[in-house]
Amino acid sequence: MTSVKALHLTFVVGRTTHPQSVIDDLWNRALGASEAVPVEGTAVYVADGGSRVTTRDNRLSVVALAKPGPGRMTALLSSAARKPGPVGIAGRLLMDNLDSRSVARAVAGRSNLQETFRRSDIIVAADLTADRSVWQLQKLTEARLVHGPVAMLHVLRQLVRK
Repeated sequence: MTSVKALHLTFVVGRTTHPQSVIDDLWNRALGASEAVPVEGTAVYVADGGSRVTTRDNRLSVVALAKPGPGRMTALLSSAARKPGPVGIAGRLLMDNLDSRSVARAVAGRSNLQETFRRSDIIVAADLTADRSVWQLQKLTEARLVHGPVAMLHVLRQLVRK
């Protein structure tokens, strides 16, 4: 009788108002698609100080990253992002870029997460602000790097079939 190695998934959640629901949704989808293969996971999210993410499943661990403080450009870009037209569009794009950089710095600053990333089979960027931190892991891990639940399910089903 052979034992099946558990698949390890890591979710990286950046800027969202409801990290609990995002993590729960990704985890429930992963459990549904994994069929008979055991699954374990780690959810990394940026804590805004207000909401605290908990897990109801002991196979999923949660790591909160401290939300970086606003920089010099934050107020200026936030003001531009609220404007209509091309200035608002440019402001929103630059805010997303700034947010993704701050999430990437927060993830890179946690050396204890590096081992989690190395042993993961799939690393999921849950939103646009988490993309940069996930793609920067390309040389660190052999894990499949994906964005969003649909890509995660596709890769998970491929790994289950092997």
